[in-house]
Amino acid sequence: MRFKLTLAIIANLLAAPAIAADSPARGIYAGVFGGASFSSATDVSQLGTAFFTEAEGGPLAVNATGRTDSGGGGFVGGQVGYELAYPSVVLPAFEIEGFYLDTGTRRATLQNPTNRLPEHTFDTTYPMNSAVFLANMVFSFPTSYPGVTPYIGGGIGGARVSIEGAKSLQTDPSEGNLNHFNSSTDSEAWTFAAQVKAGVRIALGRNAYVFGEYRYLYVGSVDQTFGPTVDASHVQTSAWTVRFDGTSHHLATAGIGFDF
Repeated sequence: MRFKLTLAIIANLLAAPAIAADSPARGIYAGVFGGASFSSATDVSQLGTAFFTEAEGGPLAVNATGRTDSGGGGFVGGQVGYELAYPSVVLPAFEIEGFYLDTGTRRATLQNPTNRLPEHTFDTTYPMNSAVFLANMVFSFPTSYPGVTPYIGGGIGGARVSIEGAKSLQTDPSEGNLNHFNSSTDSEAWTFAAQVKAGVRIALGRNAYVFGEYRYLYVGSVDQTFGPTVDASHVQTSAWTVRFDGTSHHLATAGIGFDF
């Protein structure tokens, strides 16, 4: 009696994968995707030195700090992977993917506390985007609904964070429209990236499918270097380093893929 009961339990565990077996085992797959993103606010600091003469008090160290605003953007990318081809309650897959993430222009008001000035404030803008590359593990869960497969996954990799046309305007005391990064307003740097995701894919026939998912992407802290302030009306400065703390991105994703 116990032996028969054990066989019945095993048969029930295998029933769902068997029903889902109408869809072919994926093996190699590839897809393209895109969607909308929302990026969190993050701490930022601007560091440099203004080389005043000794008669003017000597060099002034600048360590202006603040927090960027949050904002939305978009992204587009592609992936290729391999899912193990055998019936099971969980189907593991390994995939690599890359995508371009446009986070828009991030803005921040930075304050530099100093005894030499009553106020030292910068209004900054950073048009920012990232190229993200990740290696993922994904786990799919076949269901009793043919062609409908939920999944979860996560991965680690790197991101090349690029800023083009950055501006740092001193507003108090005001220096007009002088951009403190005017000798070089572009910068890029690499940093760590990681993500988790959850979604569902729906088969379109035997070799194509669509999918939708939510992703949480973390891009690590990064230092960007911009040119010194070069202007006849302004004291000479060092190059400027802008340091961004880690940033969270929330991505709503839709895509289409193909099995091979």
